[in-house]
Amino acid sequence: MKVKLWGVRGSIPTSYSHMQIADKIRRALTLATPKDIASKDSIDRFIESLPFSVRASYGGCTTTLEVRSDNDDIIIIDAGTGIRDLGNELMKTEFGQGKGVATILFTHTHWDHIQGLPFFKPFYVKGNRFNIYSPFTDIRERIEYQQVFSHFPVNLDYMFATKDFFVIEKEEELFLNNLRILNKRMRHPGGCFGFRIEDRGKAFVFTSDCEFNIDEIDNIGAYREFFNNAEVVVFDTQYTFEESINKIDWGHSSASIAIDIVSRFNVKRLILWHHEPDYGDDKLESVLANAKAYLNMGGKRNSNLRVEIAYDGMEIDI
Repeated sequence: MKVKLWGVRGSIPTSYSHMQIADKIRRALTLATPKDIASKDSIDRFIESLPFSVRASYGGCTTTLEVRSDNDDIIIIDAGTGIRDLGNELMKTEFGQGKGVATILFTHTHWDHIQGLPFFKPFYVKGNRFNIYSPFTDIRERIEYQQVFSHFPVNLDYMFATKDFFVIEKEEELFLNNLRILNKRMRHPGGCFGFRIEDRGKAFVFTSDCEFNIDEIDNIGAYREFFNNAEVVVFDTQYTFEESINKIDWGHSSASIAIDIVSRFNVKRLILWHHEPDYGDDKLESVLANAKAYLNMGGKRNSNLRVEIAYDGMEIDI
């Protein structure tokens, strides 16, 4: 499997002001020496040597992931603003000719997980086919409601690709060609579901918008089938531990909780996800540093766990 993260921000899309961009340039120039800018190659090497928060950005698009199976089946998870960029890339392929086929899985329908759909160009191309799955029984009505005329000028029916909606049973298996997909109910206002995708013996787990409180931790064994032996888990860590204590029932988790959970189930890689919209790149870099420090504290069951942080455009090979 190959996974690409097209939108990693939570709650609302974010952008960077001219002051924030100028600050990045200022910091980079402060670190430069004359030899660092002596040639194009030296400039490229210097840029690559800079901290990620200086040379790049973790991104501001909301939730969208692309999963490609070993047979090149395309699974899209959620349709936040990141799906616009994904759609632009797909238009360069058979989707631009009306010959594309893909599956879309919806975890839930809060705005940051559906708001990019009206700007997904492959939906406008006749001949493309999308099979849309969710455990919510009214998934079609929810998506259609976003595009009533008072909200958006183009009705879903005038996006001419074929769009078939399917309701899947809660916490049951779904088989798509060689893929096994398991959904798991998550604690979140209004309800939400995580997805585990298995392909040729390897598993990718995505759980966004999940809050693991005392009840869930006490009953964590119920999540064994969902998390166990996953190669990669992308996990909602929108809050710091202190924030999660003060925002009970807001529906999100912290990096320390994520580490505690996946460490129980022999997970190899944890990707911190669904970034708080008020967090800039420096803050997100500190979130990652604190998570790694917590992982290195004594008593963790999985000493081989690798912790990383998501950014728009991140690619993962599984």
